[in-house]
Amino acid sequence: MKKINKAVLLLLMLSTTGYAQQNTDTFNGDKLFATVKKFVGLGIHRTGYPADYATSAWLSNELKSYGYKVNYLEFPVKQFFLESATVQVGQNSLAAFPLWYVNDQANLHVSGVLADTRAADAKTLNGKIALTRLKGGGQLDAASIKGLKDIIAQGAKGIVAITENISGQIVASNTQKDRTPWAVPVVFVAPKDSAKLLSRINQAVSLTVKGTFKEVKGRNVYGTIGTGSKYVVISTPISGWFTCGGERGPGIATWLALAKWVSTAKLPYTFVFTGNSGHELAGIGANAFLDQLAPAPEKTALWVHLGAGIATLQWQQTATGLKKLQVVDPKRNIIYTATVKNAFDAAFKNIAANKREVNGEPVGELVYVAKKGYQNYAGAAYSHPYFHVQTDDANTTSPVILQEIALAFKNFIELDLAKSRGK
Repeated sequence: MKKINKAVLLLLMLSTTGYAQQNTDTFNGDKLFATVKKFVGLGIHRTGYPADYATSAWLSNELKSYGYKVNYLEFPVKQFFLESATVQVGQNSLAAFPLWYVNDQANLHVSGVLADTRAADAKTLNGKIALTRLKGGGQLDAASIKGLKDIIAQGAKGIVAITENISGQIVASNTQKDRTPWAVPVVFVAPKDSAKLLSRINQAVSLTVKGTFKEVKGRNVYGTIGTGSKYVVISTPISGWFTCGGERGPGIATWLALAKWVSTAKLPYTFVFTGNSGHELAGIGANAFLDQLAPAPEKTALWVHLGAGIATLQWQQTATGLKKLQVVDPKRNIIYTATVKNAFDAAFKNIAANKREVNGEPVGELVYVAKKGYQNYAGAAYSHPYFHVQTDDANTTSPVILQEIALAFKNFIELDLAKSRGK
């Protein structure tokens, strides 16, 4: 692997002199933060929802203004448009959120005796509504999925799951890999409602999910620029369960800043910027791009993925709840392959994160990228404390940490491509 030359190292030093001294307008933290706020302001970003279309249209217009050739990649989705979800416990109506895919063939209003799956008689679930617990995190693991399927197999009419997490709120979860609808309604409730639920064990409760099913089109937005024989792909998810401020905002803001920079940098490559919808639906959009449009692995010099929570603030757990700290969360995951290690080490030297070389464990949508055989990549993804909750807005990030991460990725791309691999 070639060493990074002195000129490029000097470039790195000049471009990482700190927030106050940064003179590259494209990567100005306040402008990046404004992008996050605009994304949040569009609304609920579920695949095929109005805000999802508005997001891809906005990103399309931005790319076109930078000189990119822009297109959409559409894919079919049978989507559920949620109106409300509740659990009626005596006189209390508890807010809930369904586990996708919701089943259009199932009864979405069910009543029955509430049975705690931790109780001694938990095996007697036939005709009852089961109460269970799930660790919040936004993605059910195999054991959790099996546990829910076992409850259904025992005859439960519905499932109420307390999403245990430090935010204290309902945590939505991505779909199963095969996107199979659940046979009965499964809803999540917040930890704060545990006591009300436990007080109704062995008593009647009801579970209601209201909404409509529609056949819609999910759509990615992608833009290309340049004429090089080798490609560089910059990807980011654009969809999610709620407004996704910290989850999606930093990745989208960095993605747009990089796209603008690339449009004037005149690097001798063909760049492809893809914003993928369908992330919460088992990555359907990312896989559509990989299957239909992505350049071949052997023609791809570099792939950079800007996943969830790449620049979110750290939160301290206190007796009264989470307290926001004005520093970046150092637990975010940033990974890289051995082939890009030199550039990565230089660009991310001063970045607080869980940094590691990939050893068969990519993060986010890089899982799909790795399976397709791409060798040279880096990216970030992290489940921050407000990941997949309704209140994840722009307050989970800040201009300072946005600028820091955007510049780090810009420097990384510049340094890695300076090796002249594939020119």
